[in-house]
Amino acid sequence: MMDQIQQITNEVKDNLDLSSDYEKTVLRYVKRALSQVKVFCNRTDIPVELEDTIAQIVEDMLRADGVVKLDNDVASVSRGNTSISYTNKQEAYMRTVDFMKDYQNILIHYRKMKVPQRRKRNE
Repeated sequence: MMDQIQQITNEVKDNLDLSSDYEKTVLRYVKRALSQVKVFCNRTDIPVELEDTIAQIVEDMLRADGVVKLDNDVASVSRGNTSISYTNKQEAYMRTVDFMKDYQNILIHYRKMKVPQRRKRNE
């Protein structure tokens, strides 16, 4: 499990081009995302196939929380009389929430059903 956590952490750091200064922060977000996915999927393990999805979730969480600043904050640029507009933070958050709903469509395929256990009769 620790290898999986470290692998996802390294992937996120590589994808976002983060320095080792962000190691602990990214690790905390990876653990949080893994925990949420396990709860949603009723699992105690994470299939290898979900590692990329979890890395994407972590990247979106880092962006939504403002931990990672990207050039994506610029919404539009005009050249005549120079005008630059930036995205609204609330709007960006709502897009992330909508995006998480899309993750549910991916995660649902890995969800385990909770099957009720039969009680043993004492005879």
